[in-house]
Amino acid sequence: MAWHIAGTYYAPCSCKVGCPCVLGEPEGDQVWCSGGQWVDIGSGSVDGVDVSGTKLAWIADWPKGFLGGEGVGRIYFDSSVSAAQRSALEPLFKGQRGGVYEVVGQLVTQWLSSQEAPIDIQSGPDETRITVGSIGVAIARPLRGATGETTRLLHGAAAFRDNIGLANGKGTYWRDPDMRQWESLGHAEITEFDWSA
Repeated sequence: MAWHIAGTYYAPCSCKVGCPCVLGEPEGDQVWCSGGQWVDIGSGSVDGVDVSGTKLAWIADWPKGFLGGEGVGRIYFDSSVSAAQRSALEPLFKGQRGGVYEVVGQLVTQWLSSQEAPIDIQSGPDETRITVGSIGVAIARPLRGATGETTRLLHGAAAFRDNIGLANGKGTYWRDPDMRQWESLGHAEITEFDWSA
Protein backbone atom coordinates (compact mmCIF):
# COMPACT_ATOMS: atom_id res chain seq x y z
CA MET A 1 0.00 0.00 0.00
CA ALA A 2 1.03 3.62 -0.49
CA TRP A 3 1.14 6.65 1.76
CA HIS A 4 0.29 10.32 1.35
CA ILE A 5 0.58 13.11 3.92
CA ALA A 6 0.11 16.87 3.68
CA GLY A 7 0.60 19.56 6.30
CA THR A 8 3.31 21.75 7.80
CA TYR A 9 6.64 20.93 9.37
CA TYR A 10 8.81 23.07 11.63
CA ALA A 11 12.50 22.26 11.88
CA PRO A 12 14.67 24.17 14.36
CA CYS A 13 18.15 22.82 14.96
CA SER A 14 21.22 23.56 17.05
CA CYS A 15 22.99 25.51 14.29
CA LYS A 16 23.05 29.23 13.52
CA VAL A 17 20.72 30.76 10.92
CA GLY A 18 21.67 29.18 7.62
CA CYS A 19 22.44 25.68 8.93
CA PRO A 20 25.37 24.24 6.91
CA CYS A 21 23.55 21.01 6.08
CA VAL A 22 20.88 22.76 4.00
CA LEU A 23 23.74 23.64 1.66
CA GLY A 24 25.27 20.17 1.70
CA GLU A 25 27.96 20.52 4.39
CA PRO A 26 28.41 17.36 6.51
CA GLU A 27 29.42 19.18 9.74
CA GLY A 28 27.25 21.33 12.02
CA ASP A 29 28.16 24.74 13.43
CA GLN A 30 29.22 23.24 16.75
CA VAL A 31 30.95 20.25 15.09
CA TRP A 32 27.94 18.20 16.28
CA CYS A 33 24.28 18.76 15.33
CA SER A 34 20.89 18.20 16.95
CA GLY A 35 17.49 18.89 15.43
CA GLY A 36 14.56 17.30 13.70
CA GLN A 37 11.04 18.04 12.58
CA TRP A 38 7.90 18.93 14.47
CA VAL A 39 5.15 17.75 12.10
CA ASP A 40 1.49 18.79 11.89
CA ILE A 41 -0.29 16.46 9.43
CA GLY A 42 -3.43 18.13 8.14
CA SER A 43 -4.52 15.22 5.95
CA GLY A 44 -3.20 11.86 4.89
CA SER A 45 -3.34 8.09 4.95
CA VAL A 46 -0.78 5.33 5.32
CA ASP A 47 -1.74 1.83 4.17
CA GLY A 48 -5.39 2.85 4.40
CA VAL A 49 -5.06 4.24 7.94
CA ASP A 50 -6.33 7.83 8.17
CA VAL A 51 -3.61 9.94 9.81
CA SER A 52 -5.29 13.32 9.32
CA GLY A 53 -4.92 15.68 12.27
CA THR A 54 -1.96 13.87 13.83
CA LYS A 55 1.04 15.60 15.40
CA LEU A 56 4.50 14.21 16.05
CA ALA A 57 8.11 15.22 16.37
CA TRP A 58 11.23 13.31 15.44
CA ILE A 59 14.45 14.54 16.97
CA ALA A 60 17.99 13.27 16.48
CA ASP A 61 21.58 13.94 17.51
CA TRP A 62 24.48 13.61 15.07
CA PRO A 63 28.16 13.41 16.04
CA LYS A 64 29.17 15.81 13.21
CA GLY A 65 26.13 16.97 11.28
CA PHE A 66 22.85 15.80 9.77
CA LEU A 67 24.42 14.87 6.43
CA GLY A 68 27.33 13.19 8.24
CA GLY A 69 24.96 10.44 9.40
CA GLU A 70 25.29 8.09 12.37
CA GLY A 71 22.41 9.85 14.13
CA VAL A 72 20.51 8.70 17.21
CA GLY A 73 16.83 9.64 17.11
CA ARG A 74 13.45 9.33 18.75
CA ILE A 75 9.87 9.94 17.65
CA TYR A 76 7.38 11.62 19.99
CA PHE A 77 3.68 11.17 19.25
CA ASP A 78 0.98 13.48 20.51
CA SER A 79 -1.27 11.83 23.10
CA SER A 80 -4.20 11.93 20.66
CA VAL A 81 -2.46 9.69 18.09
CA SER A 82 -4.08 6.25 18.14
CA ALA A 83 -2.14 2.99 18.26
CA ALA A 84 -3.10 2.25 14.62
CA GLN A 85 -1.95 5.70 13.48
CA ARG A 86 1.28 5.37 15.39
CA SER A 87 1.98 1.94 13.85
CA ALA A 88 1.41 3.41 10.41
CA LEU A 89 3.47 6.59 10.90
CA GLU A 90 6.48 5.23 12.80
CA PRO A 91 8.10 3.31 9.90
CA LEU A 92 7.32 6.15 7.51
CA PHE A 93 9.26 8.73 9.55
CA LYS A 94 12.09 6.27 10.16
CA GLY A 95 12.57 6.14 6.40
CA GLN A 96 11.37 2.56 5.98
CA ARG A 97 8.51 3.38 3.57
CA GLY A 98 10.44 5.21 0.83
CA GLY A 99 9.76 8.69 -0.44
CA VAL A 100 11.29 11.85 1.00
CA TYR A 101 12.03 10.25 4.38
CA GLU A 102 14.14 7.45 2.95
CA VAL A 103 17.20 9.64 3.53
CA VAL A 104 16.33 9.83 7.25
CA GLY A 105 16.69 6.06 7.49
CA GLN A 106 20.22 6.39 6.13
CA LEU A 107 21.25 9.30 8.37
CA VAL A 108 19.63 8.17 11.64
CA THR A 109 21.02 4.71 12.25
CA GLN A 110 19.81 4.19 15.83
CA TRP A 111 16.25 4.83 17.01
CA LEU A 112 15.38 4.98 20.70
CA SER A 113 11.92 3.76 21.67
CA SER A 114 9.17 6.17 20.65
CA GLN A 115 7.40 8.16 23.34
CA GLU A 116 4.02 9.76 23.86
CA ALA A 117 3.78 13.39 24.95
CA PRO A 118 1.20 16.17 24.53
CA ILE A 119 2.16 18.32 21.56
CA ASP A 120 0.72 21.83 21.54
CA ILE A 121 1.11 24.10 18.50
CA GLN A 122 0.49 27.84 18.83
CA SER A 123 0.92 29.42 15.42
CA GLY A 124 0.72 33.03 14.28
CA PRO A 125 2.07 35.06 11.35
CA ASP A 126 5.24 36.05 13.19
CA GLU A 127 5.97 33.03 15.39
CA THR A 128 5.07 29.39 15.92
CA ARG A 129 5.69 27.85 19.35
CA ILE A 130 5.40 24.09 19.81
CA THR A 131 5.71 22.41 23.19
CA VAL A 132 6.30 18.68 23.55
CA GLY A 133 5.27 17.91 27.10
CA SER A 134 8.03 18.98 29.48
CA ILE A 135 10.72 17.72 27.08
CA GLY A 136 11.18 20.68 24.79
CA VAL A 137 9.98 23.73 22.91
CA ALA A 138 10.36 24.53 19.22
CA ILE A 139 10.27 28.15 18.06
CA ALA A 140 10.09 29.24 14.43
CA ARG A 141 9.88 32.88 13.34
CA PRO A 142 9.75 33.27 9.53
CA LEU A 143 12.62 35.18 7.95
CA ARG A 144 11.34 37.77 5.48
CA GLY A 145 12.87 39.75 2.63
CA ALA A 146 12.44 43.46 1.88
CA THR A 147 9.01 42.87 0.31
CA GLY A 148 7.74 40.89 3.30
CA GLU A 149 7.81 37.55 1.50
CA THR A 150 9.17 34.53 3.37
CA THR A 151 12.84 33.84 2.63
CA ARG A 152 13.06 30.52 0.79
CA LEU A 153 15.78 28.07 -0.14
CA LEU A 154 15.26 25.97 -3.27
CA HIS A 155 16.78 22.54 -3.93
CA GLY A 156 18.67 22.23 -0.66
CA ALA A 157 20.36 19.05 0.53
CA ALA A 158 18.04 16.12 1.44
CA ALA A 159 14.84 15.24 -0.40
CA PHE A 160 12.45 17.09 1.91
CA ARG A 161 14.32 20.37 1.40
CA ASP A 162 13.35 21.04 -2.20
CA ASN A 163 11.59 24.32 -1.32
CA ILE A 164 11.85 25.41 2.31
CA GLY A 165 10.88 28.51 4.23
CA LEU A 166 13.72 29.74 6.41
CA ALA A 167 13.08 30.92 9.96
CA ASN A 168 14.79 31.88 13.20
CA GLY A 169 14.62 29.22 15.91
CA LYS A 170 16.19 31.01 18.89
CA GLY A 171 14.40 29.95 22.06
CA THR A 172 14.17 26.31 20.93
CA TYR A 173 15.49 23.80 23.45
CA TRP A 174 15.41 20.04 23.98
CA ARG A 175 15.78 18.19 27.31
CA ASP A 176 15.19 14.46 26.71
CA PRO A 177 17.38 12.80 29.41
CA ASP A 178 18.38 10.04 26.96
CA MET A 179 19.61 12.48 24.32
CA ARG A 180 21.86 15.53 23.96
CA GLN A 181 20.58 18.64 25.76
CA TRP A 182 20.67 21.56 23.33
CA GLU A 183 19.39 24.99 22.40
CA SER A 184 19.07 26.48 18.94
CA LEU A 185 21.63 29.05 17.85
CA GLY A 186 19.04 30.36 15.41
CA HIS A 187 18.31 28.07 12.45
CA ALA A 188 14.77 26.87 11.77
CA GLU A 189 12.51 26.01 8.86
CA ILE A 190 8.76 26.30 8.28
CA THR A 191 7.49 24.39 5.25
CA GLU A 192 4.15 23.25 3.92
CA PHE A 193 4.43 19.79 2.40
CA ASP A 194 2.42 17.39 0.26
CA TRP A 195 4.29 14.10 -0.08
CA SER A 196 3.53 10.55 -1.12
CA ALA A 197 5.21 7.29 -2.05
